[in-house]
Amino acid sequence: MEELTRKEFKEKQQHQLAKEGAIAEALKHVKYKIAILSGKGGVGKTATTVNLAAALQKAGLQVGVFDADLHGPSVPKMLGIKKEAKLNGAFWIDPVVTENGIKALSVALFWPGDMTPVMWRGQTKSRTIRQLLSSAKWGGLDFLLVDLPPGTGDEPIAILKSIPDLDGVIIVTTPQEVATLVCSKAVNAAQTLGAKVLGLIENMSMYVCGGCGDTVYLFGKDKGNQLARMMEIPFLGSIPIDPLFSEAADSGVPVVNLHPESITAKAFTKIANTLRTQLPPKVVPEAPPEESRPCPGAGHHHHHEHGEGCNH
Repeated sequence: MEELTRKEFKEKQQHQLAKEGAIAEALKHVKYKIAILSGKGGVGKTATTVNLAAALQKAGLQVGVFDADLHGPSVPKMLGIKKEAKLNGAFWIDPVVTENGIKALSVALFWPGDMTPVMWRGQTKSRTIRQLLSSAKWGGLDFLLVDLPPGTGDEPIAILKSIPDLDGVIIVTTPQEVATLVCSKAVNAAQTLGAKVLGLIENMSMYVCGGCGDTVYLFGKDKGNQLARMMEIPFLGSIPIDPLFSEAADSGVPVVNLHPESITAKAFTKIANTLRTQLPPKVVPEAPPEESRPCPGAGHHHHHEHGEGCNH
């Protein structure tokens, strides 16, 4: 029994190393790989991820978003994606490119309907994430933002461990004491795994009255900044409570693009610039030009035109 256990462990270890090699190969043309984490749900993590991506893209960078939240995949909705991801050849998946040029991939792009729940067990979910990571044909990217599931349980931790050469983690929180408490756990979890915490973003930090211009701190002032100082991590910036932010999320267009002169859009632009300045210079292999690949269709073979995929 002991010998069998050793053999099984060795096989699993070799399989995991092979999968990590495949993921590294798929991501080798991505310059910065950053995971977005929150200690709990409901703090606006996905909306923050999408708008940070939009702000980086507006700065002239190539950006991708990988939606790793299987139970609440909201990235396609917030980016206005209504089409499915397509196969490129027999083994690759082409991420969907939004109207604003952001590449995105989510399990929701393969799911039969918005009302259908994902009822998978832990190992199935981890395998699905690793399969998507190893099969996505991102091409050359400056940034890949990975929207993790909320919390610090097995799922986000397994995903963090699956991304080779991860450049760091950004933590999203809100000013309420309960949110900042679990946020500190997220910071500790990332650091325990050896992931660098690139900084903290405080969402719902304050409300600016559109009539008189007064600023009201509904949940307390500078809570995020204080937490960042206490945890000795960078504070990237604050996002206000803004009706335009919610409107943009519902419409499927990042507020950075829909309302570029809003205080929220300007806050994301400032955070994106802060993030860029603190990352060290990095060089990755140049991505080869996209090429047509044969697709094993239903009983016959054909070739895609440039930029096309397959629905088989």
